Amino acid sequence: MKYVIIGAGVAGIAAAKTIRSVDSVAEIVLVGKENYLPYRRHRLTEFLCQKVDQQQLYYMSCEDFRALNIHFRKGQSAKFIHPERKCVQLAHNEIINYDRLLIATGGCPQTGPAMRSFAKHLHRYYDLTDVLLLKRNLPNFNHCIVSGSGLSSLDLMAALRNLGKKVTYLTPQPRAQFPLLEQQFANDVHQFLEQQQIDIITHDRIIGIEKKDGKYQVITLNGNQLLTDLVFGWDYYQPDIGWIETTGIDRKTGILVDLHLRTSVEDIFAAGDCVEIYHPVLKNYWINFGRPNAEQQGEIAARNMTGQNVEYQIQDTIVFNLMGKPLTARWWE
Repeated sequence: MKYVIIGAGVAGIAAAKTIRSVDSVAEIVLVGKENYLPYRRHRLTEFLCQKVDQQQLYYMSCEDFRALNIHFRKGQSAKFIHPERKCVQLAHNEIINYDRLLIATGGCPQTGPAMRSFAKHLHRYYDLTDVLLLKRNLPNFNHCIVSGSGLSSLDLMAALRNLGKKVTYLTPQPRAQFPLLEQQFANDVHQFLEQQQIDIITHDRIIGIEKKDGKYQVITLNGNQLLTDLVFGWDYYQPDIGWIETTGIDRKTGILVDLHLRTSVEDIFAAGDCVEIYHPVLKNYWINFGRPNAEQQGEIAARNMTGQNVEYQIQDTIVFNLMGKPLTARWWE
């Protein structure tokens, strides 16, 4: 039996290790887009704030892969799946055959139409490459502007304040609001950010960015012109599944899977932030974001790929830490 896993994040790694624990002789191929060994994405802020070093981010070494007899292909990405031939075509056109396939490509930040004209001036805060770039620039900037209502925006602002940087947060809402936070926490976030000396501008949004004397001039809808060193901005996170369009796999925003993490195409499974899982209570599909969810989904998908019959148990909430304050996020609405 040959198992191919596309995506070397939390879900992909959990799946590969689970398959090996069940099947000691199967061939396992793990394909990862990034040029790094698997790392703890949830600890990137600690790395930025110098609480851990880069080596401490990695949780699978080359020796670990050799010991588990997992063929890890880093720095490579899939271009097409050919379900009728049961093979994956990589970006450099290599063909990899499979008996069972797992898609675990996660999600990535995206800018909407209103921000695309100046997207080249926007910095991301998502992966190790982003954080390494920011880390190198730390001595060269003092102030930055953040725009975006995702929880990564909260994480970024916490890190920047921890590093002594000045932060301005721009939101079109009347208050700083982060939709996934449970209501009891959501109402406190605006005041909490102000207590951390984050300048919040409400009822406004970025409509333009220009380079000016080595800095960025941010133009807002209300006519403000703000001079800053860096601008971080994104509109939403979207599953990284554009490459499956011609496969016939059912999808909406993400790949549609049942509680066994099966897709609509035989022998193809999916897990992590790239999927929408059917919620039996809501009677609808939803993306169940978050590291613990991705890890559990990867394990469940792997068990079902090896012939078991295990259902994923819906996780409605996840707790994370923001500047010492525990917050609960609700992933199902």
